[in-house]
Amino acid sequence: MNFAEPKNKNYSAVVVQLSHFVDLPNCDNVKAALIFGNSVIVAKTVQAGEIGLFFPVETALAADFLKNNNLYRKPEWGNVDPEKKGYFEEHGRIKAVTFRGHKSEGFWIPLESLAYLGLPLSEFPVGAEFDYINDQEICKKYIPKRNKVSNPCAPKGKNKSVKDKLVAGQFSFHIDTAQLGRNVHRISPSTIISISDKWHGTSAIFSHVLIQRELNWIERLLQRVGVKIQETEYGFTWASRRVIKGVNGEAKAGSIHFYKEDIWSIVGKQIEPLIPKGYTVYGEIVGYMPDGGMIQKGYHYGCSWGSHRFLVYRITSVNADGKVIELSWQAMKEFCAKFGLEFVKELYFGRADGFLPMAPGQNESEWQDAFLQAVQDKYVRDEMCPHNAMEVPLEGVIVRVERYNECEAYKLKSFLFKKRESEAADKGELDVETVESEGDNEERFDAEVES
Repeated sequence: MNFAEPKNKNYSAVVVQLSHFVDLPNCDNVKAALIFGNSVIVAKTVQAGEIGLFFPVETALAADFLKNNNLYRKPEWGNVDPEKKGYFEEHGRIKAVTFRGHKSEGFWIPLESLAYLGLPLSEFPVGAEFDYINDQEICKKYIPKRNKVSNPCAPKGKNKSVKDKLVAGQFSFHIDTAQLGRNVHRISPSTIISISDKWHGTSAIFSHVLIQRELNWIERLLQRVGVKIQETEYGFTWASRRVIKGVNGEAKAGSIHFYKEDIWSIVGKQIEPLIPKGYTVYGEIVGYMPDGGMIQKGYHYGCSWGSHRFLVYRITSVNADGKVIELSWQAMKEFCAKFGLEFVKELYFGRADGFLPMAPGQNESEWQDAFLQAVQDKYVRDEMCPHNAMEVPLEGVIVRVERYNECEAYKLKSFLFKKRESEAADKGELDVETVESEGDNEERFDAEVES
């Protein structure tokens, strides 16, 4: 059997064995199972040791999975047993909701739910992650049909590829940030970590790396007769999370920027003089567009009308051979201080057991569970955000692990924020991060927005 790498691990199924439960007041037939730090409503009859599938919030279950498990709310939508009904809408989406005042942030179903595939259930070990089994889709990230956005500022004319100017190995998009709950086993008491605020804006990448030179006709002629010509030079590249926006002063013609203005070019022009050759800076733009529109609805982070902030969360250095070096947490802080850039808001930095000491007699697995809960309790409480005048839920935190030449970072979002995301998706509201999350296909992104 083939378990292909999930397209997006944050929205894939994972085989889990249940062990921890919480009784819920005023609930006679259900209780909460604790799965990767999430409170998941399950039947009261479910016992410790049972194995099943966990699906996170904002995952969409595939139609075949829904119908073969009679999960549709209306049987006529496809349930194989017309006498049985579930509680899923046709889109099969898992939402963050409250049930009789209790959090529900995920979905669990026994492993027998895969019996319709005709495969031995023994072939699904605890810890397996997948969105497809062989060629059968099981789940995917939920992407609603988004409300069309008119962009009168988009340049007209045929798109011109600026990617041709990039030198292989010089520019890199940011890695996806995995969920802390599913990766806390990668943190030990001696691990050096940082914990920082996660702010709700739009990702941006600014890079001063080698690009292809525009050769003049004399240089091209000399090349033809064997004269060696310098073909590369340092140039400035800017991008959103998945889409190149411009290279060396030339913006992508005909590009759609999700917002009415190209916020990435605006910020890029401001910080281009600050980034030394060979460096790439990754960060979050928050606040307002110049016209007063909000980058993320309700999240101003203290910015005045029409202004914004750019906060750095990752920096790399790359040499002429394409060797990439990750700057450590401390090096990034010093880099930002030296070049006048704003760094993310640090909450903790040091050994993990400095944040949460190991209790006497506690093994590492027990400590990891306690560490996850401690981060949740201290920093990801279900509260409103103090950076936004307590008007919207705080988003959560990022836990970054310090490893040599590797960026390893995990996110932990608050339930209130996830619930807000679910409610926004109900209305067809989509942010640029979600639009771009399905891959780096630039044409697909542009097609999402109406020019």
